[in-house]
Amino acid sequence: MKHRLVTSALVGLVMALAVPAGASSDRAMWVWDGPVDGVIEFATSRGVTDLYLSAPPGFSSDAKYAPFIDDAQGQGLRVWAVAGDASWAKNRSAWVNWTNEVVGFGLFDGIVADVEPYLLADWSNSLKRSRLISNYLKNLKAATAAAGSTEMLVAVPFWWDLDEYRTNGKTLVEQTMAATDGVIVMAYRDHAEGTDGIVDLAGFEVALGSQMSKRVVVGVETGAVSVDKVTFFEEGSAAMAAELTKVESAFAGAGGYGGVAIHHYASYSTMAP
Repeated sequence: MKHRLVTSALVGLVMALAVPAGASSDRAMWVWDGPVDGVIEFATSRGVTDLYLSAPPGFSSDAKYAPFIDDAQGQGLRVWAVAGDASWAKNRSAWVNWTNEVVGFGLFDGIVADVEPYLLADWSNSLKRSRLISNYLKNLKAATAAAGSTEMLVAVPFWWDLDEYRTNGKTLVEQTMAATDGVIVMAYRDHAEGTDGIVDLAGFEVALGSQMSKRVVVGVETGAVSVDKVTFFEEGSAAMAAELTKVESAFAGAGGYGGVAIHHYASYSTMAP
C-alpha cells in the first residue's frame, strides 16, 4: 500500500497547482432499473445532475428509452448509458458492439462502462491475471475509439492504485485513465475523513486525474450490504449528504475531481432521511 504514504502529498501538490474553482457540484446517480417512473422526479428533488442509466445490449429496441431520456434532459439532467460485464475484458466485440449501439442511438450524453475483470476466475492466478489485464486495457482502448467524441468513463475499484497491480511502471488505474476519458472510483465507505475514508481511498485517483487531465468521479454506496462501513444505508440520506459535503471540500480546486456518483436509485430512494 505504498500509495497511501504519498497520497496526501500528491493531493496537496494538485490543490496548490489547480486553479481554485470550488468543488464540482455534479451529483450522478446509478439507475439499474432502466427508464422507470419516478426516477426523474426523485433525481431533481435531490440535486442529482447526471443519471447513469442501465442500457444493456439491445436497449435501442425498447421504446421506453427515447422518451425517458428526452424528459430527463428536458429537466436539465445529463443521461449516460451504462452496461458491462466482466466477460467484456476478454470479449472485445461485445464491448465495442454495445458502444456502437449507444453512439448510434444518438441521445445519450455519455457512456459508463462497468467492466470488472477481477470477478473472473482468471484474476486469482497471477499469470492469467496479467493476460486478463492486458486484454482488458486493449478492449477498453477499442471501445473508447468506438465512442469517438462521446465521453466514456469506466468504473474502477479504489485498490487499482496498489503496486501489486502495477505493470510497465504504471498503476492499473493510471493505465485505465490513459485509455479512456476518466474513471468512477468506487470509494465505498460511510465516512469522508480519516484513514480508510472516502477522501483517503479516492485521493490518489483525484490527484492522478488532475495531472492527466482526466475526470475522476467519486462513487459511494447506499445499498444494504453485509459490511456496514461500505454503505450509507444505516446512516441515512442526511448523514450521507453531510459526508459528501466534506468530500467536495477536500477536493475543491482539484482539476480532476468530477463530483460524486451515488449507487444506486433503488436503495437511495428508500433510505431513511
